[in-house]
Amino acid sequence: MDTDTMNRAVSKMVEEALKYNQVESVLESGEEEDIFSPEYFEKLSDVKMPATKLELLVKMLRKQIREYGKVNRLAAKTFQEMLEKTIAEYHERRKRLSSEEAGETQEHTSEDIITIATEQALTILRQMNENRESFRKIGLTFEEKAFYDILLALRDQYNFEYGTDEEIDGIVINDKCKSLAKMMKAIIDTKSSFADWLNNQNVRNQLKLEIKICLVKNGYPPLYSSEVFNKVMEQVENFEEYSTASNEGNVPSFSSKVFRYPSTESKALIAEEPEFKV
Repeated sequence: MDTDTMNRAVSKMVEEALKYNQVESVLESGEEEDIFSPEYFEKLSDVKMPATKLELLVKMLRKQIREYGKVNRLAAKTFQEMLEKTIAEYHERRKRLSSEEAGETQEHTSEDIITIATEQALTILRQMNENRESFRKIGLTFEEKAFYDILLALRDQYNFEYGTDEEIDGIVINDKCKSLAKMMKAIIDTKSSFADWLNNQNVRNQLKLEIKICLVKNGYPPLYSSEVFNKVMEQVENFEEYSTASNEGNVPSFSSKVFRYPSTESKALIAEEPEFKV
């Protein structure tokens, strides 16, 4: 490699590092900046090195999953499992690269592996966006949908009947679960009106009792199950824990630019294997 070529390569690497640091600073900071805003994705789109872009995308997904989990524990767990599977598959493909492969062949193979992982990560991002926004189509608030999700999931897991499902635009609508989710959220809203309610054990105990009575009165499940009740309460307690940081009127919006994320087809400098961990 001649001096000019080497200098251009180094300059490009420095430029990429600066862009990387701009984006990563948002991810690592505690500031409540919307990482799905057009401005943020302008920064992310400027990063051309496929491996660097993939690493940033994984970090972004992890941060967003953590935030989503503060309201909807069940959905966040599902997306976390999807992300871990993507990362595990990425590392497995890297291991399968033959040590005998070299030069351009290995570079193309490495780039293909990064491309596949990036596409999988973008699919998770798209599905998370659709899941977060589905509360509008169901006719619930963002927070009510967290209870709606757990009611549907436990019904299916424990195989009991509750209401009738209707699928509209790929989203399951169950009016009975909707009604119960609204009741549960209303109970929480009433109890949270007490000053310092999160630190008042009497109020929290009363909340649990009223939720339990609400479930029993509405026949959920048809035959009482302490196991089902305890799992419903896990979502209630998760919501309690993060309720002071949650604002129902401030749901992060997902920019359409998320789904026009630049592809990794570029053959520009391929960084080392992304440093994300399972």
